[in-house]
Amino acid sequence: MTFIPLTRCAAFAATARTQNRPHRIAMVTAESTVLAHRLLHTPVDERRAQIADMHDATLMDVLITLDLHRGSAYDLWHDTPSGFAEDVLGLPLTDAQRAVLDAAAGQDVRPVAARLPHPDNHVIAAALVAWSALVSAPLPYAGGRVAVLFAPYLSTAGSVWRVLARFIDNASLPGKLDMARRAWWADDGPQRVNAFAVWNTEPHAMGGLHQYVAVVADADRIADPAMRATMNFLAGGPSGASRLIALGGTTDEPEEWFGLYESCDHITTVPTE
Repeated sequence: MTFIPLTRCAAFAATARTQNRPHRIAMVTAESTVLAHRLLHTPVDERRAQIADMHDATLMDVLITLDLHRGSAYDLWHDTPSGFAEDVLGLPLTDAQRAVLDAAAGQDVRPVAARLPHPDNHVIAAALVAWSALVSAPLPYAGGRVAVLFAPYLSTAGSVWRVLARFIDNASLPGKLDMARRAWWADDGPQRVNAFAVWNTEPHAMGGLHQYVAVVADADRIADPAMRATMNFLAGGPSGASRLIALGGTTDEPEEWFGLYESCDHITTVPTE
């Protein structure tokens, strides 16, 4: 993946987080609060067009307001992972990639399966981890969002983590990435993580994961029965807060791999040419 320059939205979001540090909480105006609320409820295409045309100072005020009141300067992209990937991460996307990303954004969607060949599989997985951790993931406890990456092999997790490191550096995303332990620590220290990665995991080890968002890279390569059972456990868990996004990476794998995850709410097949 080539170098991606810092985008306008990423730069302003990083500044907005700085303005809301404990020792200098920003004062927001009623006008900024009303505008932020209106934008959150504006259709995605119209909202992104308004963001692109918005004066820099106005956009900054909106992002500061969202960071202060909603805990994330990235909530303008709460319902559009593809918009987050383009506007914040700076990724150039194809229509097929946008379809895969936005399949994960539905309010009532839990299991999602998508065919996405290499190298896009790991890039989109990293983008979904970033979006889930910073924007969309449910709050398992006060003040924190957590996403988890599942992978069949340590090498797969390492590959996705290296892409995530590029995103964090290029877009000035919050927190610190631990490459050794595959953890993305939050700004407020090692007591809380934005995301972490696991591989070859059994269901009993993930018993409390029903409140998280799980992104699976190379899902079609998972052959271990325990790991498949873990994926089915997360996809069919009793909690409405769980969400599983399974990305298959190989181009020659039969479509039966979708059957690993029963009752998927959405299945996207991406052309392989």
